[in-house]
Amino acid sequence: MKRSISTPTAASAAMVSTEQIADFERQRQGQIMMTTYISSAIREKKQGNPTPYEELIAQLTVSKPEPLTPTKLLQWIQAMSQCISLLDKSCSTLIDAMLQINWIAQDDVFVQNYMSFLGNIVSAHAFYVVPVQSMLVKKLITRHKPSTLENAPAISRERQYDRVHQALKYILDLIPTGPTSLFPLLAAEFPHKRESIHAHITYVKNILRVLEYIPVLRNQILGVVIDRIIQIDVEIQVELEELEDSDTEVVYDWDVPEYAEEDDEDSDSDSDSDSDSDSEALEVTVLNIKDMTRKLDGMLFLVFSYMKGYIDSCQHLNDPSGQPPAPIQELFLVLLSIFMKTILQTFKSRHTQFLLFYCISLSPQFSDYFLGALLQQILDKSQPQVVRVASAAYMSSFVARAKYLDVRQVGMVIQMLGGFALETVEQVDTGSNVMPDAERYAVFYAVVQAMLYIFCFRWKVLTIDGGKSQSNRDDFESAGMILGNMDGASEPSTEAPATRQWHSDLACLQRIVTSRLNPLKICSNNVVKQFARISNSLNFMYIYPILEQNKKIFIHSTSSGAGSDGSGAGSNGQSNGGALPHELETFFPFDPYRLPQSAPFMRGIYQEWEDEDEDEDEDEEDYDEYDEEEEDEEEEAEGDADEDDEEDMDFIGRHNAEDENKDEEDETLMNQSVLAMSISPSPAHFLVQGMTSGLSKRK
Repeated sequence: MKRSISTPTAASAAMVSTEQIADFERQRQGQIMMTTYISSAIREKKQGNPTPYEELIAQLTVSKPEPLTPTKLLQWIQAMSQCISLLDKSCSTLIDAMLQINWIAQDDVFVQNYMSFLGNIVSAHAFYVVPVQSMLVKKLITRHKPSTLENAPAISRERQYDRVHQALKYILDLIPTGPTSLFPLLAAEFPHKRESIHAHITYVKNILRVLEYIPVLRNQILGVVIDRIIQIDVEIQVELEELEDSDTEVVYDWDVPEYAEEDDEDSDSDSDSDSDSDSEALEVTVLNIKDMTRKLDGMLFLVFSYMKGYIDSCQHLNDPSGQPPAPIQELFLVLLSIFMKTILQTFKSRHTQFLLFYCISLSPQFSDYFLGALLQQILDKSQPQVVRVASAAYMSSFVARAKYLDVRQVGMVIQMLGGFALETVEQVDTGSNVMPDAERYAVFYAVVQAMLYIFCFRWKVLTIDGGKSQSNRDDFESAGMILGNMDGASEPSTEAPATRQWHSDLACLQRIVTSRLNPLKICSNNVVKQFARISNSLNFMYIYPILEQNKKIFIHSTSSGAGSDGSGAGSNGQSNGGALPHELETFFPFDPYRLPQSAPFMRGIYQEWEDEDEDEDEDEEDYDEYDEEEEDEEEEAEGDADEDDEEDMDFIGRHNAEDENKDEEDETLMNQSVLAMSISPSPAHFLVQGMTSGLSKRK
């Protein structure tokens, strides 16, 4: 008979197995005791003795002097899961204590047990859904700290956010109505615009990730994100304008030393103190603008990235008919809805609208839909005038800047705008008291300005150059457009090609600009001057005589008693003390996009300014001569009324000579080059980088 030999390895294995069994039994007994204790504490609380219940809450409080070990805390969680049916509304404080546990920084076993507890509690008691969701939403923005519990593992921040999303998805899978209660919590927890860049970037990244597993909230979540982006966007523009208004000279003079040497020891100390105080306040404002700009850039980058990822994921759904995939159509309609309800109503929005600009580039059908929606706003007399004017501004800027528009679409816009403007002229131009009125006919002037602006950018697709551009000719003819020579006013440029043919719907411009409504007087001075230069150079129209005459015309302010229909507008007349020149306020929402992190999304779809290259030198000389004469006469007639406009509104074609010295420009002046084809109201909108650069040099 063979004797079995007990090896050390076998003995050790038997010992380990015995210890594991004993440990498991101890845990089981401990859990039974905890479950009994919890049940007893809840029962005694309902009977009027809250002491055991309060002691139980104290056990779970992480901030107590000696917090529980992860193992002990896990036992309490497992025991609590055995008492789910007892945890009614009267136990809300106990549930609150459970929700305060720093569970996302624990090991996987702990996390799985905690998630299981959350699922059990919301499944059994619907009134705990909102508190549980609220706890999870708060963790989408919190800068998570390492666990204070003993022997807790080191978990990366990204891993912790992964766990929050995993738990949130798990809860929503259990509760079909969960998204309804979740969205208000997501909106309420959005960081205030004054909170840190980190807080905004973290939250936007996480809230967009929620859309991966709750697509039903796409409309609402994109809406709240874009709304917060607009708030920051507008805040930047407001602060820039206030900065410019308070001390324009300081904005442009960043090389002046912050503290000049004192030549006189008896210099006025109060004056120095005031100067230092102003300088400090200015620096704070500039740094705040820089901070908000980085915040805006980062948030837009995340939304652009989300859109690109979503679009790429839908490419396999391409429709053979050429229609965009249904999910992309849905995304476009969501963004268009947000635009119509929010962005269009916000006059000072500078960058937010480019989200829609990017989405529209995906399909010509989106362009048609967007242009149609804007046109409907322009023509709808029930809409507020400010919305109709803004719609015209958006249409002109979009057509000018959207590189993906084709000849048909540009021609369609010119046709529609021209038809509206011509109809207005024919309705009112025969009256005996018709005169320019920027308030009463604001929509008309906005439409005419849109046509002039579009022409400056898109004249190449509106012309056929003596048959040289046969592809363009084919495009026009296939679109059903009639071609014909345009007769300019007197004295067109004699050097321009005589064979150039223009889109037939441009013919109405001559009738419009020579009407008694005199749009060349009311439209933006910079737009008008640039149109005059280009149209003369191309032998399209010669309007300098009208501009010369308009310099002598001044329009009285509309009386305060004027009705909403615009009655009571002033009349034409020579300049006097009570007369103020009126000009349509300029707003071109798709001016150059200069936020560095998110700007790459505009590559290939954004049309930069391209000057016409024919007879440019000769006409530029003629234009400059006219411009100098105009400035001299305006100074005599109006004093300094238009001085700021002349200095600040550097317009489209004046950058040709500057291009030669572009590499030699000082860094602080870099942003002024952005104005090359920007005619928005203020150059301060583009000086953030220059200002912050100057401040860094002065430190």
